[in-house]
Amino acid sequence: MKTLNKLSKIFISLSILALSSCSSLSSLKFWGDDEEEEGPADLYSIQDNRILEREWSVSNGNEISYGRLIPSVYEGKVFYINSSGYISAVDFDSGKLLWSKDTQDVVSTGLDVNFKTISYGTFDGYVVALDFKDGSELWRSPTSSESLSPPANSGSHLVIQTVDGRVAGYNLKNGDREWFHQTVLPSLTLRGTARPFIDQGFIFTGFAGGKIAMIYPDSGAIRLELPLTLNEGKSELERIIDVDGRPLITNNLLIGASYQGNISAINLRDGKPTWQEEISTVKDLVSNGNRVIAVDDKDIVKAFGTATGARIWDQDDLKLRKLTSPASVRNLVAVGDYEGYVHLLNAQSGNFEGREKVSRNSITEIVSKGDYLLIVDSAGRVQKFSIE
Repeated sequence: MKTLNKLSKIFISLSILALSSCSSLSSLKFWGDDEEEEGPADLYSIQDNRILEREWSVSNGNEISYGRLIPSVYEGKVFYINSSGYISAVDFDSGKLLWSKDTQDVVSTGLDVNFKTISYGTFDGYVVALDFKDGSELWRSPTSSESLSPPANSGSHLVIQTVDGRVAGYNLKNGDREWFHQTVLPSLTLRGTARPFIDQGFIFTGFAGGKIAMIYPDSGAIRLELPLTLNEGKSELERIIDVDGRPLITNNLLIGASYQGNISAINLRDGKPTWQEEISTVKDLVSNGNRVIAVDDKDIVKAFGTATGARIWDQDDLKLRKLTSPASVRNLVAVGDYEGYVHLLNAQSGNFEGREKVSRNSITEIVSKGDYLLIVDSAGRVQKFSIE
């Protein structure tokens, strides 16, 4: 097993900071730009029609943070891993710690838990599989590069996407790599990778060139490669059209969005576009009823009609507050911000229904499970909330 000492972790942290600074292009300010820099929106008082009630809270600690550290719920347990490799399993109902383990890995992806297997990717280029009962290691295999989003588990293969534009499938039983699909990366890309997901028996994942692929999980063969956005920018900066957020599938429509591009709905029967609207985002999409919810790169929350793409509402009172990807729960949309607030929006109108400051740290991920929300902050704390 590969381990990294404290000095190595510090060096990697500095390296990541430098790379992230170069790659977060949406915030670059160039010489000669005299426009006043816009700050985050101030919060105003709202009437709380809905209230978040904390059920439990557990902390994993988080000295460093790479990639998307998303908790996973499986068989009544919540699994979470931090970038220092500390993993825990807690009871979903009570929050009681069931087991924990220090893997000594520097983890860059967060984890997936499915088919009795925990999986994650490491900063030094490995995909790792653990037994979900106690965290004992089943196998680890080298990848072509690091990944920044969790793997997907088809029941026969673990599928992981790496920053070099490769999607690879590993035998779930022994970790042998059995296939890979390589895409050509543009000259400039954002620092991030799409999160592969499995639906209708296929793997779906997005790429830096503005496309989403539909892949057979057992062979890696491509059934369809669907363009969300065309590369039409005049400069290399303008041609960055990465698909980093998770698309969704509803009513046989694949709906995805890209940075500096579009949100598009594509009919999976024939691969033809149904509708398309302009947006720039790297966040996941969610659906609520007949609406698709997106958070753009200015942190404006937008709702589109699923069938037609018609813009239904915008909520710009959270502009530039470094929002999380949205989560859908009941008839609400939840987003977290950099000051530790969670905001509840009415999915039909976009109006505020509630707000709660749940942490002194920024909120990094929100996951909905049934009528509950799991909320993660930058300090590695996972909290479960009900909505009253």
